[in-house]
Amino acid sequence: MGISKLNKGQKSCKGGIYIFSGRADPTWQVAEVIAQRLEEIWDLLKPLTGERPFAPPLGYRGCFLRCTNDREWFAYGGAVTLRTGGGSESREDKDGNFEKLLLSSAPKGMFPVSF
Repeated sequence: MGISKLNKGQKSCKGGIYIFSGRADPTWQVAEVIAQRLEEIWDLLKPLTGERPFAPPLGYRGCFLRCTNDREWFAYGGAVTLRTGGGSESREDKDGNFEKLLLSSAPKGMFPVSF
């Protein structure tokens, strides 16, 4: 079992988007079926070659999936990074499937769509 696996019964996950400056960024509860699909996408991604893209200091700076089993995925600009207590691993997501699905799981109107 790779470091990406959610533990059985530990599928409570929160999504979030880094977009605001000076106020709290939006977060939302992610449905278990979406969290599982995001993990499936992660499992299909190839290791990232090269550097992770850097987000600008203002505006959209990526999104995250944070689960109760101490795993957090961060997606931005075609790369996804999984952080655990044991370290981190980055993978390439050229088509942005992980990022798009996570963002689409947010309730409508939670953040501006024009980022």
